[in-house]
Amino acid sequence: MQPYIELVRRYVYRRILIEFGDDELGKLAVAILNTLLSRGEAMTDDKLTSIVGYNAIDVRRILQALYNMRLASVVEEFNEAAGRIEQSWSIKDEDIRRFLVNLIGGVLDKVSVLMQQLTNTSVYICPKCFKRYSEDDALMYDYKCPLDKTPLEYINPADYLTVLGAVESRLKKMLESVSRGSV
Repeated sequence: MQPYIELVRRYVYRRILIEFGDDELGKLAVAILNTLLSRGEAMTDDKLTSIVGYNAIDVRRILQALYNMRLASVVEEFNEAAGRIEQSWSIKDEDIRRFLVNLIGGVLDKVSVLMQQLTNTSVYICPKCFKRYSEDDALMYDYKCPLDKTPLEYINPADYLTVLGAVESRLKKMLESVSRGSV
C-alpha cells in the first residue's frame, strides 16, 4: 500500500496547491491525510486541529476539499455534552482504493483519447505552449500557433504511440492491482 499512499500524498498536495495557491495548505492537507491514516479512527475537526497545529478554518477547508475529492468520509453525530452536531472525519482503505481507481481510470481515458487522436489524424504541436492542433486547424492558422505565433511542429505518431502504449499498459496493471485490493 505504501507506494500508492505516496502517490495519493503527492496528488493531494499538488491539487490543494493548485486549488488554493498556498504551499502551507498543501502541507496541511498531507498532515491531515497522514494523521487520519496513521490513527485509523474517525476524528472531529477540533481534534484534528489540535493534532496538526493549524487554525480550525484551514483544517475545515482542507477536510472539505478532501471530501470533495472523494478521499475523506464524514459522519455527523449529535454530541449531547456539547449540545451540537459534530462531524467525524476518516480516511479508510476503501476510500483510498476508490480514489485511486477514479484517478487512474481518468488518466487511462485521457491516454486512450490521445492515442486515438494520434492514430486517426495528423497532429501538430506548439513547442512553446504545447497546445495541440489537428491538420485542419494547423492549416487554418498557417502552421503557426495562434497564441504566440511560434511555428507548429508535426508530431510523428509512431514515436508517441509506443510510449503511450507502455504508459497505458502500466496504468492498467496499477488499476488491476488497486481493484483487486492489493494496495
